[in-house]
Amino acid sequence: MASPGALHRLVRPLLRDDLGRVPLVDLSTELLARLASGQRYQTNEQAVLGQQLNESLAAALDVHENRFAASRYADLLRPILGRMKPADLTGATIVDLGCGSLNPFGFSFVMLALGAERAYPIDLEQVQDTAVAVRALATAASWLLLDARRVLGTETIAPEAVLKNLRGFQLPLLAAGDPAGLASGRLMHRVESVYDLSLGDEEADAVFSVSVFEHVDRVDDALESLRRITKRGGVGNHVIDFSDHRIYAGQVTSPFEFLKIDSHEPLVYGSNRIRCDEFCQLFERHGFAVEAVHTAGPYTVALSDDERAQFVEPYRSMRRESLAAVGARIVVRRR
Repeated sequence: MASPGALHRLVRPLLRDDLGRVPLVDLSTELLARLASGQRYQTNEQAVLGQQLNESLAAALDVHENRFAASRYADLLRPILGRMKPADLTGATIVDLGCGSLNPFGFSFVMLALGAERAYPIDLEQVQDTAVAVRALATAASWLLLDARRVLGTETIAPEAVLKNLRGFQLPLLAAGDPAGLASGRLMHRVESVYDLSLGDEEADAVFSVSVFEHVDRVDDALESLRRITKRGGVGNHVIDFSDHRIYAGQVTSPFEFLKIDSHEPLVYGSNRIRCDEFCQLFERHGFAVEAVHTAGPYTVALSDDERAQFVEPYRSMRRESLAAVGARIVVRRR
């Protein structure tokens, strides 16, 4: 007979020699496949082990690359809230351009919780799994209600203010993955192109995007579309990735590699190759005043003279600082 409590003790597993060389992603894939096939934890000991795994996974997955993670929300929101306080969002209409298909509502939902009146998450792709996307909103609400600084940094908001701002949303339904818990008329997902946005003229107070504009082949048309939907005095906050995207798959070792290719195609390996200075000029041309350009830290990498000499024109002759920027946060205001 087991001693009292023996069935419910935490364990500290050791690495096994027979599995130690199996990549973590392969182990994760196998575990997910087994659970999907109906296998379950059966005993008390297995349940305790599974709970430990659940908590360890949650901690390991709180990274920027995970679109459901608190740290990703924080990375997106803190620079924005450095310029725009929650009070500035009161009654605002916001657009999340390029919201993605995995967690498309999350950013918009948080902006609504902070005081925005309505939000349009927009993408070219349909939602992959509506129940998963909806449950993510309940999780985001719990962060704001229990520990707002986890996603807002130095900013904070009272729980009662969050609940007031989320009027119309039904959190129990969201936690169950039921889209009936979404507030009608406040969060309007759209599957449409930046060139053909369904918003009315000057409807948006703020437009946000992350890693969208480097993939646009008709940038002038896209920015004219943003000018049309943005109110005079409205803001835009756009993170643009200027690097050769093949670097993320390990196909190239330099983020500048595609600047060495002689091509007149609007997109080269999926990106338009427009540099930071050029984007700022384009925003200005289409009725936006550029208020800030952030290229510090990871947005800028070293560029040697030897590599720059390999660039084709017009890149070889461009300003070094603009070339060395592999990303930027560009903040604009509609004139």
